Amino acid sequence: MAEGKGNRRGHGEGSVYWREDRQRWVLELDYGYVNGKRKRTVRYFRTQEEAIEEQTRLRTAQLEGAAPLDRRSRFDNFLDYWLDEVVEPSDRAESTKVNYETLVRVHIRPALGRLRLVELKHEDLQRFLNRKAVEGYSASTMRTLRTILRQALNEAVIMEKVPRNVAVNVRVPKATKPKRKVVALSQADGVTLLAAAEPTRFASLYVVLAMVGLRRGEVLALRWSDFNERAATLRVEQQVTRVGGIRQLVVGPTKSEAGQRTIALPARCVAALQAQRRRQAAERHTMGERWRDHGLIFPSTVGTYLEPRALNTHLTKLCVRAGLPHLGPHGLRHTAATMAYALGVDWKQIQDMLGHTMLSTTMDIYVDMADTGSRDAATKLDAWFDNPDDQATDDDSETA
Repeated sequence: MAEGKGNRRGHGEGSVYWREDRQRWVLELDYGYVNGKRKRTVRYFRTQEEAIEEQTRLRTAQLEGAAPLDRRSRFDNFLDYWLDEVVEPSDRAESTKVNYETLVRVHIRPALGRLRLVELKHEDLQRFLNRKAVEGYSASTMRTLRTILRQALNEAVIMEKVPRNVAVNVRVPKATKPKRKVVALSQADGVTLLAAAEPTRFASLYVVLAMVGLRRGEVLALRWSDFNERAATLRVEQQVTRVGGIRQLVVGPTKSEAGQRTIALPARCVAALQAQRRRQAAERHTMGERWRDHGLIFPSTVGTYLEPRALNTHLTKLCVRAGLPHLGPHGLRHTAATMAYALGVDWKQIQDMLGHTMLSTTMDIYVDMADTGSRDAATKLDAWFDNPDDQATDDDSETA
């Protein structure tokens, strides 16, 4: 037996002692009374010096007012607390809360959950994200995973569960998954689609989507109070979403602060909204007492918020009837951005129109477009959906 191990406790150390059956030095920690019960824990060390060093560190932290770290708490237990007590009561959008819970359950918990909270290292988190890149996940998904790690561990620092946030400097690796190709309508296909939509109750909605690039949830949340007919502008402030696990539609703020914007409308959009007002007045008259007025521009047939998936279904059937490839509502958003750029609208104007937080997001999505200079968006968009046959006739006459 090594010198000094015959004594039960090290000289002057109090709670540091040798344990023969474990062949280890023991540091006994007393946290006092927690929830009415005395809480004691023990930690084991190979040498007496290591045990005394840790005891000294804890005593110093106690004198400085820092709470002793709970070294038995696992990361998954803390994530449960963070989701329930920090994320859920917050003013984050319901879709964001559901997304955080899903990413924690599917990705973070299986990979990192069993690690002790205080033993998490920067390299653990970096390897985790690097694996996600190899598995083919997008840069957007990896950025959200990093955001979750940073926010959760920042809360752990505030609660003095860990001394520092090891996720602060974690980098998002380059995505290895091929970049999703932007699907947008050509000018001819755009004219065909809007012509096919003209007899339907969604005719004006498709004009707005294809010309100013609103998100599906944004266009379905538009109110007549958002439309300034005299100024030819549209104010975007909220969105409607269908969130998993929630039976009713959720109406809340736009995806980001940048999403709250005022858009200058092309003349065709103004005319489409005027037509929608007349169409809606007829629907309201037909429905009578069954109409539930919510002040919406594009409601359901009884005036309530329209189910977002119903719009996808309608557009799919419309594309089939028009003989066009399948296109979702987001494809019309891409169409608006594509035509704006083709008409010479600069990146910053397109960013503002789409409601992107960062200009780099806009440029990254539409990176394949060639730079053609800068002009005003609202005065140029009408030309895109002119009948290409008429345009060709005019060109021929000029050539002649």
